[in-house]
Amino acid sequence: MESWFTHADQTRFLFLNDLLLAPLFILAAYFIAKKYAEGKKNPVYKKYFVMALMVRFASAIVMALVYQYYYDGGGDSHTYFTYVQRIRGVFHEDISAFLDLAFKQHHNTFYAIRYLGSGAEFYLNHSASIVIKLALYLSYPLLNTYILISFVFTIICFYGCWKIFLLFSEIYPQLEKQLAIACLFLPSVCFWGTGILKDPICLGALGALTYHIYKLFFQQTKIISRLILIGICFSVLIIVKVYIILSFMPAYSIWIIFRYKNNIQNTLVKSFMNPVLFVISMLVGVMIFIKIAAVSERYAFDNLVRTAKDTQNWLFLSSQNSRGSGYSLGNVDFTPLGMLKVFPKAVNVAIFRPYLWEAKKPILIPAALEGLVSLFFTIRLLYKAGFIRFLKLIITNPEVQFCLIFSLLFAFSVGFTSYNFGSLVRYKIPFMPFYFIALIILADKEKEMEIKPVVLPAKPVAINTALAHA
Repeated sequence: MESWFTHADQTRFLFLNDLLLAPLFILAAYFIAKKYAEGKKNPVYKKYFVMALMVRFASAIVMALVYQYYYDGGGDSHTYFTYVQRIRGVFHEDISAFLDLAFKQHHNTFYAIRYLGSGAEFYLNHSASIVIKLALYLSYPLLNTYILISFVFTIICFYGCWKIFLLFSEIYPQLEKQLAIACLFLPSVCFWGTGILKDPICLGALGALTYHIYKLFFQQTKIISRLILIGICFSVLIIVKVYIILSFMPAYSIWIIFRYKNNIQNTLVKSFMNPVLFVISMLVGVMIFIKIAAVSERYAFDNLVRTAKDTQNWLFLSSQNSRGSGYSLGNVDFTPLGMLKVFPKAVNVAIFRPYLWEAKKPILIPAALEGLVSLFFTIRLLYKAGFIRFLKLIITNPEVQFCLIFSLLFAFSVGFTSYNFGSLVRYKIPFMPFYFIALIILADKEKEMEIKPVVLPAKPVAINTALAHA
């Protein structure tokens, strides 16, 4: 009976304690979330908050079951949890080693090799160790139960998605339902935004950054707490996945600058400022990119290319060896011009693929359906608006500019390096809400432009009718 409650079996991470404690956690979270939502004045809390959170918990359970029984206990999520068990075990052998591995930023290599063996190199990587440490700290109050730790990672991701929804629904209240689907209920984001993984943390931090930076610039409320939270989120993203920041900050700087432009009342000045602000925002974005890349030597251009090439080769070969769902972008010239040429292919892969016939595994089918939906709505918008009007809609809307620039930059990053659909569907979740938000806003604006010619003649028709009666 003891085996049902311990983690002695390295191929398992779900035990009887998961089954017993998960319903209690969900029940407690439900009542807390319901009370929290009822205390908010904004009606969207009552409509979506509890329901969206419960969907995330259900997704976390499905993911755990898939990884335990479909993948036979394999996958990154189980790997992280295994490291948690190893470090917990070190506590009983050597307190000094435990304190070093659990709390220090730069670990003693001797301790890592002695107690983690061949896995020491993986743990010494900061982006992996931050996930393992967070899970380790949570394992003590949560009774070392995988599913409960997974629920906390899920809540972190949900917080970020909720903040994205909250911000854009405030700016576009008429699109509340569509934005709720884009931010809260996308199947792949719900599924991959759970588990003990980097991705839930990153999306949570990204959503918090998006919301709190905007509020800091345009409302100047809760300044100290927002600055602290922004600092934490920024640090987490730089450590875990710095390429998210490299894609996010140039796009966000453009959004902030063009949003400020809308406060200018004079139409002539505003028109004149368009090209000026565009150039300034691009320069600011490039400066941010260079500064961050300078801080992280790994993401200097030469190292970035080398890392991308190594990652491509490893993922593609491992995918082929395991009969996985690999893809190729063809022969790539690893120069700025060569990478620019492959940019459309990489973006297409990340946003629209795998196509339905490329989804060789059942787990890829939801991602293939999402890609089909996004392709359909993108083509439909282009067809209805026409290319010129489509560009005009983008240029005249700061939110769309931000969402699309970030989505395209990030889509290129993951599409260019993943070379495996199984990895890609997980890596791409940070940009997916933003891409669908852009499509939703564009569709709404295009509809407005269609209605305008019908509405404008209403006044003269009314005048002529009145004259006829006179």
